[in-house]
Amino acid sequence: MNLGTRAVLHTARKWKKTLLIFCLLLSITTLVLSGLAIADAQEEQAEELRGTTGASFTVNANNGYTLQPVTDEMIEEIAKIDGIESYNASQWLIVNLYNQDTLMKGTDEREYVADLFYGTGCFDSEYSPLFLTGALRLTDGHHVTEGDGGIILYEGVAEKYGLSVGDTLEIKNGNPNDPLVKCEIAGVFEVIADDTDEQATMAKPSTFYDYEEYIFVDMDVMSEVSAPYTASEGNGITSVDFFVSDAARLESIVQEVQDNTSIDWNSYYLTVNDEVYERISSSISDTGTLVTMLIVVITVVSIVLIILILSMSIRSRKREMGILLAVGIAKPFVILQYTLETLLIAVVAFPLAYLSSKQVAGTLGTLFGKAAENVIVTPQHFALVAIAGGVLLIIAIMVSCIPAMRLKPKQILSQME
Repeated sequence: MNLGTRAVLHTARKWKKTLLIFCLLLSITTLVLSGLAIADAQEEQAEELRGTTGASFTVNANNGYTLQPVTDEMIEEIAKIDGIESYNASQWLIVNLYNQDTLMKGTDEREYVADLFYGTGCFDSEYSPLFLTGALRLTDGHHVTEGDGGIILYEGVAEKYGLSVGDTLEIKNGNPNDPLVKCEIAGVFEVIADDTDEQATMAKPSTFYDYEEYIFVDMDVMSEVSAPYTASEGNGITSVDFFVSDAARLESIVQEVQDNTSIDWNSYYLTVNDEVYERISSSISDTGTLVTMLIVVITVVSIVLIILILSMSIRSRKREMGILLAVGIAKPFVILQYTLETLLIAVVAFPLAYLSSKQVAGTLGTLFGKAAENVIVTPQHFALVAIAGGVLLIIAIMVSCIPAMRLKPKQILSQME
Protein backbone atom coordinates (compact mmCIF):
# COMPACT_ATOMS: atom_id res chain seq x y z
CA MET A 1 0.00 0.00 0.00
CA ASN A 2 1.55 3.31 -1.06
CA LEU A 3 1.76 6.31 1.26
CA GLY A 4 -0.93 8.26 -0.63
CA THR A 5 -3.47 5.52 -0.05
CA ARG A 6 -2.44 5.19 3.59
CA ALA A 7 -2.86 8.97 4.03
CA VAL A 8 -6.39 8.93 2.57
CA LEU A 9 -7.46 5.90 4.60
CA HIS A 10 -6.11 7.31 7.86
CA THR A 11 -7.80 10.67 7.24
CA ALA A 12 -11.14 8.90 6.71
CA ARG A 13 -10.68 6.48 9.62
CA LYS A 14 -9.72 9.17 12.15
CA TRP A 15 -12.59 11.43 11.14
CA LYS A 16 -12.89 13.17 14.52
CA LYS A 17 -9.28 14.37 14.38
CA THR A 18 -9.76 15.25 10.71
CA LEU A 19 -12.87 17.30 11.53
CA LEU A 20 -11.06 19.11 14.34
CA ILE A 21 -8.13 20.11 12.11
CA PHE A 22 -10.54 21.00 9.28
CA CYS A 23 -12.58 23.37 11.48
CA LEU A 24 -9.41 24.93 12.86
CA LEU A 25 -7.94 25.53 9.40
CA LEU A 26 -11.26 26.83 8.07
CA SER A 27 -11.64 29.32 10.93
CA ILE A 28 -8.02 30.47 10.88
CA THR A 29 -7.90 30.93 7.11
CA THR A 30 -11.23 32.78 7.05
CA LEU A 31 -10.05 35.21 9.72
CA VAL A 32 -6.65 35.77 8.11
CA LEU A 33 -8.18 36.35 4.67
CA SER A 34 -10.68 38.78 6.20
CA GLY A 35 -7.86 40.56 8.03
CA LEU A 36 -5.87 40.97 4.83
CA ALA A 37 -8.93 42.37 3.05
CA ILE A 38 -9.53 44.85 5.88
CA ALA A 39 -5.85 45.85 5.82
CA ASP A 40 -6.04 46.50 2.07
CA ALA A 41 -9.23 48.53 2.49
CA GLN A 42 -7.39 50.48 5.19
CA GLU A 43 -4.52 51.19 2.81
CA GLU A 44 -6.90 52.31 0.06
CA GLN A 45 -8.63 54.64 2.51
CA ALA A 46 -5.27 56.08 3.53
CA GLU A 47 -4.37 56.67 -0.13
CA GLU A 48 -7.70 58.37 -0.75
CA LEU A 49 -7.26 60.45 2.39
CA ARG A 50 -3.90 61.73 1.19
CA GLY A 51 -5.53 63.27 -1.86
CA THR A 52 -8.85 64.46 -0.46
CA THR A 53 -8.33 65.70 3.09
CA GLY A 54 -7.32 69.17 1.98
CA ALA A 55 -4.00 69.60 3.76
CA SER A 56 -2.61 73.06 3.12
CA PHE A 57 -0.29 75.75 4.34
CA THR A 58 -0.82 79.50 4.60
CA VAL A 59 1.59 82.29 3.79
CA ASN A 60 0.70 85.38 5.83
CA ALA A 61 1.87 88.96 5.84
CA ASN A 62 3.53 89.78 9.18
CA ASN A 63 1.04 92.57 9.74
CA GLY A 64 -2.59 91.57 9.31
CA TYR A 65 -3.68 95.07 8.31
CA THR A 66 -2.43 94.82 4.68
CA LEU A 67 0.68 96.98 5.20
CA GLN A 68 2.81 94.25 3.64
CA PRO A 69 0.72 92.34 1.08
CA VAL A 70 1.59 88.99 -0.43
CA THR A 71 2.64 89.92 -3.97
CA ASP A 72 1.35 88.33 -7.17
CA GLU A 73 4.92 87.34 -8.06
CA MET A 74 5.33 85.58 -4.74
CA ILE A 75 2.06 83.69 -5.20
CA GLU A 76 3.10 82.55 -8.68
CA GLU A 77 6.54 81.50 -7.42
CA ILE A 78 5.04 79.26 -4.74
CA ALA A 79 2.15 77.97 -6.87
CA LYS A 80 4.51 76.48 -9.47
CA ILE A 81 6.10 74.11 -6.93
CA ASP A 82 5.36 70.49 -7.74
CA GLY A 83 2.60 69.11 -5.50
CA ILE A 84 0.63 72.35 -5.08
CA GLU A 85 -2.67 71.99 -6.92
CA SER A 86 -4.46 75.26 -6.07
CA TYR A 87 -4.52 78.31 -3.83
CA ASN A 88 -6.98 80.77 -2.34
CA ALA A 89 -5.92 84.32 -1.49
CA SER A 90 -7.44 86.36 1.32
CA GLN A 91 -7.50 89.98 2.39
CA TRP A 92 -8.43 90.98 5.94
CA LEU A 93 -10.00 94.25 6.94
CA ILE A 94 -12.10 95.57 9.81
CA VAL A 95 -15.27 96.89 8.18
CA ASN A 96 -18.72 98.39 8.75
CA LEU A 97 -21.86 96.96 7.16
CA TYR A 98 -24.86 99.05 6.16
CA ASN A 99 -28.40 97.85 5.49
CA GLN A 100 -30.47 100.56 3.78
CA ASP A 101 -28.25 103.28 5.28
CA THR A 102 -28.51 101.71 8.74
CA LEU A 103 -25.22 100.82 10.43
CA MET A 104 -25.34 97.14 11.34
CA LYS A 105 -23.73 96.14 14.61
CA GLY A 106 -21.96 92.90 15.50
CA THR A 107 -23.38 90.51 18.06
CA ASP A 108 -20.65 91.17 20.62
CA GLU A 109 -21.53 93.73 23.31
CA ARG A 110 -17.94 94.94 23.74
CA GLU A 111 -18.07 98.63 22.93
CA TYR A 112 -14.85 98.80 20.93
CA VAL A 113 -16.03 96.23 18.38
CA ALA A 114 -19.76 96.77 18.62
CA ASP A 115 -20.17 98.22 15.12
CA LEU A 116 -17.35 96.33 13.41
CA PHE A 117 -17.09 93.11 11.45
CA TYR A 118 -14.01 91.09 10.70
CA GLY A 119 -14.04 91.01 6.90
CA THR A 120 -12.18 88.47 4.77
CA GLY A 121 -11.94 89.02 1.04
CA CYS A 122 -11.39 85.76 -0.82
CA PHE A 123 -11.52 84.12 -4.23
CA ASP A 124 -13.59 81.21 -2.88
CA SER A 125 -14.90 81.17 0.70
CA GLU A 126 -15.38 77.39 0.55
CA TYR A 127 -11.59 77.04 0.88
CA SER A 128 -11.34 79.27 3.94
CA PRO A 129 -9.67 77.31 6.79
CA LEU A 130 -12.68 78.01 9.00
CA PHE A 131 -15.00 76.21 6.57
CA LEU A 132 -12.50 73.46 5.72
CA THR A 133 -11.96 72.57 9.38
CA GLY A 134 -15.68 72.67 10.16
CA ALA A 135 -15.55 75.67 12.51
CA LEU A 136 -18.19 77.31 10.32
CA ARG A 137 -20.83 75.67 8.12
CA LEU A 138 -22.90 77.20 5.33
CA THR A 139 -26.63 76.77 6.05
CA ASP A 140 -28.22 78.70 3.19
CA GLY A 141 -27.17 80.02 -0.20
CA HIS A 142 -23.76 79.40 -1.73
CA HIS A 143 -20.14 80.26 -1.11
CA VAL A 144 -18.59 83.46 -2.36
CA THR A 145 -16.64 82.95 -5.58
CA GLU A 146 -14.34 85.24 -7.53
CA GLY A 147 -16.15 88.07 -9.26
CA ASP A 148 -19.68 87.34 -7.96
CA GLY A 149 -19.80 90.43 -5.71
CA GLY A 150 -21.18 88.31 -2.88
CA ILE A 151 -21.00 88.31 0.90
CA ILE A 152 -21.53 85.58 3.52
CA LEU A 153 -22.44 86.47 7.09
CA TYR A 154 -23.54 84.84 10.34
CA GLU A 155 -27.12 83.57 10.39
CA GLY A 156 -27.78 85.36 13.69
CA VAL A 157 -26.89 88.73 12.14
CA ALA A 158 -29.12 87.99 9.14
CA GLU A 159 -32.00 87.08 11.44
CA LYS A 160 -31.47 90.17 13.59
CA TYR A 161 -31.83 92.49 10.60
CA GLY A 162 -34.40 90.45 8.67
CA LEU A 163 -31.95 89.68 5.87
CA SER A 164 -31.98 86.75 3.47
CA VAL A 165 -29.98 85.44 0.52
CA GLY A 166 -30.21 87.85 -2.40
CA ASP A 167 -30.54 91.04 -0.32
CA THR A 168 -28.11 93.90 -0.95
CA LEU A 169 -25.77 95.38 1.67
CA GLU A 170 -23.12 98.07 1.60
CA ILE A 171 -19.69 97.66 3.08
CA LYS A 172 -16.96 100.19 3.91
CA ASN A 173 -13.93 100.69 6.07
CA GLY A 174 -14.42 102.66 9.28
CA ASN A 175 -13.32 106.09 8.07
CA PRO A 176 -16.14 108.52 7.11
CA ASN A 177 -14.61 109.35 3.72
CA ASP A 178 -14.14 105.74 2.64
CA PRO A 179 -16.32 104.54 -0.26
CA LEU A 180 -19.43 102.42 0.22
CA VAL A 181 -19.36 99.29 -1.92
CA LYS A 182 -22.49 97.29 -2.69
CA CYS A 183 -22.57 93.50 -2.33
CA GLU A 184 -25.24 90.84 -2.43
CA ILE A 185 -25.81 88.25 0.31
CA ALA A 186 -24.70 84.94 -1.21
CA GLY A 187 -25.19 82.82 1.89
CA VAL A 188 -25.31 82.59 5.67
CA PHE A 189 -23.33 80.34 8.01
CA GLU A 190 -23.70 78.83 11.46
CA VAL A 191 -20.93 78.52 14.03
CA ILE A 192 -19.91 74.95 14.87
CA ALA A 193 -16.66 75.54 16.78
CA ASP A 194 -16.30 77.06 20.20
CA ASP A 195 -15.25 80.69 19.82
CA THR A 196 -12.97 80.31 22.86
CA ASP A 197 -10.63 78.12 20.82
CA GLU A 198 -6.91 78.37 21.53
CA GLN A 199 -5.41 80.46 18.71
CA ALA A 200 -6.06 84.15 19.28
CA THR A 201 -4.40 85.80 16.31
CA MET A 202 -5.76 87.56 13.28
CA ALA A 203 -3.55 85.45 11.03
CA LYS A 204 -5.06 82.22 12.33
CA PRO A 205 -8.45 83.54 13.42
CA SER A 206 -10.11 82.29 16.53
CA THR A 207 -10.80 84.39 19.61
CA PHE A 208 -9.56 87.77 18.36
CA TYR A 209 -13.17 88.34 17.36
CA ASP A 210 -16.21 86.18 17.87
CA TYR A 211 -16.97 83.92 14.93
CA GLU A 212 -20.40 85.58 14.70
CA GLU A 213 -18.70 88.81 13.63
CA TYR A 214 -16.95 87.24 10.65
CA ILE A 215 -17.99 88.04 7.11
CA PHE A 216 -16.61 86.70 3.83
CA VAL A 217 -16.78 88.84 0.70
CA ASP A 218 -15.68 88.58 -2.90
CA MET A 219 -12.07 89.70 -3.36
CA ASP A 220 -13.16 92.34 -5.92
CA VAL A 221 -15.47 93.91 -3.33
CA MET A 222 -12.77 93.87 -0.66
CA SER A 223 -10.28 95.42 -3.10
CA GLU A 224 -12.65 98.36 -3.66
CA VAL A 225 -13.17 98.77 0.09
CA SER A 226 -9.45 98.72 0.82
CA ALA A 227 -8.39 100.73 -2.25
CA PRO A 228 -7.61 103.93 -0.30
CA TYR A 229 -5.11 101.98 1.80
CA THR A 230 -3.66 99.49 -0.66
CA ALA A 231 -3.34 101.55 -3.83
CA SER A 232 0.34 102.13 -3.10
CA GLU A 233 0.88 98.73 -1.51
CA GLY A 234 0.02 96.37 -4.38
CA ASN A 235 -2.87 93.91 -4.38
CA GLY A 236 -3.68 94.15 -0.67
CA ILE A 237 -3.63 90.36 -0.21
CA THR A 238 -2.63 89.50 3.35
CA SER A 239 -2.67 85.70 3.24
CA VAL A 240 -2.75 82.88 0.71
CA ASP A 241 -3.79 79.28 1.39
CA PHE A 242 -1.93 76.78 -0.80
CA PHE A 243 -3.50 73.32 -1.16
CA VAL A 244 -1.37 70.25 -1.82
CA SER A 245 -2.43 67.25 -3.90
CA ASP A 246 -0.90 64.72 -1.50
CA ALA A 247 -1.22 65.43 2.21
CA ALA A 248 1.68 63.08 2.97
CA ARG A 249 4.01 65.42 1.02
CA LEU A 250 2.94 68.54 2.91
CA GLU A 251 6.04 68.68 5.12
CA SER A 252 8.50 68.40 2.22
CA ILE A 253 6.60 70.98 0.14
CA VAL A 254 6.56 73.43 3.05
CA GLN A 255 10.29 72.94 3.49
CA GLU A 256 10.85 73.69 -0.20
CA VAL A 257 8.82 76.90 0.13
CA GLN A 258 10.74 77.99 3.21
CA ASP A 259 14.04 77.34 1.41
CA ASN A 260 13.06 79.79 -1.33
CA THR A 261 15.55 82.64 -0.93
CA SER A 262 13.59 84.99 -3.20
CA ILE A 263 10.99 85.41 -0.42
CA ASP A 264 11.76 87.80 2.42
CA TRP A 265 10.67 85.69 5.39
CA ASN A 266 11.18 88.68 7.68
CA SER A 267 8.04 90.14 6.12
CA TYR A 268 6.00 86.93 5.96
CA TYR A 269 5.41 83.81 8.00
CA LEU A 270 4.04 80.39 7.17
CA THR A 271 1.56 78.20 9.06
CA VAL A 272 0.77 74.56 8.32
CA ASN A 273 -2.89 73.46 8.24
CA ASP A 274 -2.77 69.68 8.62
CA GLU A 275 -4.89 69.17 11.74
CA VAL A 276 -7.67 67.30 9.92
CA TYR A 277 -5.26 65.04 8.01
CA GLU A 278 -3.19 64.27 11.10
CA ARG A 279 -6.28 63.47 13.17
CA ILE A 280 -7.83 61.15 10.58
CA SER A 281 -4.56 59.55 9.43
CA SER A 282 -3.63 58.84 13.07
CA SER A 283 -6.94 57.06 13.54
CA ILE A 284 -6.44 55.04 10.34
CA SER A 285 -2.88 54.18 11.33
CA ASP A 286 -4.01 52.96 14.75
CA THR A 287 -6.69 50.78 13.16
CA GLY A 288 -4.18 49.39 10.64
CA THR A 289 -1.78 48.51 13.45
CA LEU A 290 -4.58 46.76 15.34
CA VAL A 291 -5.57 44.72 12.27
CA THR A 292 -1.94 43.69 11.66
CA MET A 293 -1.50 42.67 15.29
CA LEU A 294 -4.69 40.60 15.18
CA ILE A 295 -3.50 38.78 12.05
CA VAL A 296 -0.14 38.02 13.66
CA VAL A 297 -1.71 36.86 16.95
CA ILE A 298 -4.26 34.67 15.17
CA THR A 299 -1.53 33.10 13.01
CA VAL A 300 0.85 32.43 15.91
CA VAL A 301 -1.83 31.02 18.21
CA SER A 302 -3.17 28.86 15.40
CA ILE A 303 0.25 27.41 14.56
CA VAL A 304 0.79 26.55 18.22
CA LEU A 305 -2.61 24.82 18.39
CA ILE A 306 -1.94 22.86 15.21
CA ILE A 307 1.47 21.75 16.50
CA LEU A 308 -0.12 20.58 19.77
CA ILE A 309 -2.88 18.67 17.96
CA LEU A 310 -0.44 17.05 15.53
CA SER A 311 2.00 16.21 18.34
CA MET A 312 -0.76 14.45 20.28
CA SER A 313 -1.85 12.62 17.14
CA ILE A 314 1.67 11.44 16.30
CA ARG A 315 2.29 10.37 19.89
CA SER A 316 -0.82 8.21 19.72
CA ARG A 317 0.49 6.60 16.50
CA LYS A 318 3.84 5.41 17.84
CA ARG A 319 2.97 1.75 17.27
CA GLU A 320 2.02 2.44 13.64
CA MET A 321 5.20 4.47 13.20
CA GLY A 322 7.34 1.69 14.71
CA ILE A 323 5.84 -0.93 12.40
CA LEU A 324 6.35 1.22 9.32
CA LEU A 325 9.97 1.84 10.26
CA ALA A 326 10.49 -1.85 11.10
CA VAL A 327 9.32 -3.02 7.67
CA GLY A 328 11.84 -0.72 6.02
CA ILE A 329 9.90 2.46 5.27
CA ALA A 330 12.27 5.39 5.71
CA LYS A 331 11.52 8.17 8.19
CA PRO A 332 11.20 10.84 5.47
CA PHE A 333 8.38 8.81 3.87
CA VAL A 334 6.61 8.48 7.22
CA ILE A 335 6.82 12.25 7.66
CA LEU A 336 5.62 12.67 4.08
CA GLN A 337 2.55 10.54 4.85
CA TYR A 338 1.70 12.71 7.84
CA THR A 339 2.21 15.78 5.68
CA LEU A 340 -0.12 14.45 2.99
CA GLU A 341 -2.79 13.71 5.59
CA THR A 342 -2.76 17.30 6.80
CA LEU A 343 -2.52 18.82 3.32
CA LEU A 344 -5.53 16.76 2.19
CA ILE A 345 -7.54 18.49 4.89
CA ALA A 346 -6.08 21.87 3.92
CA VAL A 347 -6.96 21.36 0.24
CA VAL A 348 -10.62 21.23 1.25
CA ALA A 349 -10.49 23.83 4.05
CA PHE A 350 -8.65 26.59 2.17
CA PRO A 351 -11.09 27.00 -0.78
CA LEU A 352 -14.08 26.88 1.58
CA ALA A 353 -12.40 29.52 3.75
CA TYR A 354 -11.96 31.69 0.64
CA LEU A 355 -15.69 31.50 -0.06
CA SER A 356 -16.73 32.09 3.56
CA SER A 357 -14.31 35.00 4.00
CA LYS A 358 -16.06 36.90 1.21
CA GLN A 359 -19.06 37.10 3.53
CA VAL A 360 -17.24 37.40 6.85
CA ALA A 361 -14.76 40.09 5.72
CA GLY A 362 -17.46 42.68 5.08
CA THR A 363 -19.08 42.06 8.45
CA LEU A 364 -15.77 42.28 10.31
CA GLY A 365 -14.82 45.35 8.28
CA THR A 366 -17.80 47.29 9.62
CA LEU A 367 -16.40 46.78 13.13
CA PHE A 368 -13.33 48.73 12.01
CA GLY A 369 -15.36 51.50 10.40
CA LYS A 370 -15.16 50.18 6.82
CA ALA A 371 -18.07 49.91 4.41
CA ALA A 372 -18.73 46.21 3.71
CA GLU A 373 -18.57 46.74 -0.06
CA ASN A 374 -15.04 48.16 0.26
CA VAL A 375 -13.65 45.10 2.06
CA ILE A 376 -12.94 42.61 -0.73
CA VAL A 377 -11.11 39.28 -0.47
CA THR A 378 -9.16 38.87 -3.71
CA PRO A 379 -7.61 35.82 -5.41
CA GLN A 380 -4.23 37.36 -4.56
CA HIS A 381 -5.13 37.17 -0.88
CA PHE A 382 -6.10 33.52 -1.28
CA ALA A 383 -2.89 32.65 -3.14
CA LEU A 384 -0.79 34.32 -0.45
CA VAL A 385 -2.58 32.59 2.41
CA ALA A 386 -2.64 29.20 0.65
CA ILE A 387 1.10 29.25 -0.04
CA ALA A 388 2.07 30.64 3.36
CA GLY A 389 -0.40 28.34 5.10
CA GLY A 390 0.94 25.28 3.29
CA VAL A 391 4.51 26.13 4.25
CA LEU A 392 3.56 26.74 7.88
CA LEU A 393 1.66 23.44 8.01
CA ILE A 394 4.69 21.54 6.71
CA ILE A 395 6.87 23.23 9.33
CA ALA A 396 4.32 22.41 12.04
CA ILE A 397 4.27 18.73 11.00
CA MET A 398 8.06 18.50 11.02
CA VAL A 399 8.22 20.11 14.47
CA SER A 400 5.53 17.71 15.73
CA CYS A 401 7.45 14.71 14.41
CA ILE A 402 10.79 15.61 15.99
CA PRO A 403 10.29 13.73 19.33
CA ALA A 404 9.16 10.53 17.65
CA MET A 405 11.60 10.66 14.75
CA ARG A 406 14.54 10.79 17.15
CA LEU A 407 13.72 7.26 18.35
CA LYS A 408 14.76 4.02 16.65
CA PRO A 409 12.09 1.49 15.59
CA LYS A 410 13.06 -0.89 18.43
CA GLN A 411 12.73 1.93 21.00
CA ILE A 412 9.32 2.90 19.64
CA LEU A 413 8.04 -0.71 19.75
CA SER A 414 9.48 -1.34 23.22
CA GLN A 415 7.53 1.66 24.56
CA MET A 416 4.32 0.05 23.32
CA GLU A 417 4.88 -3.22 25.30
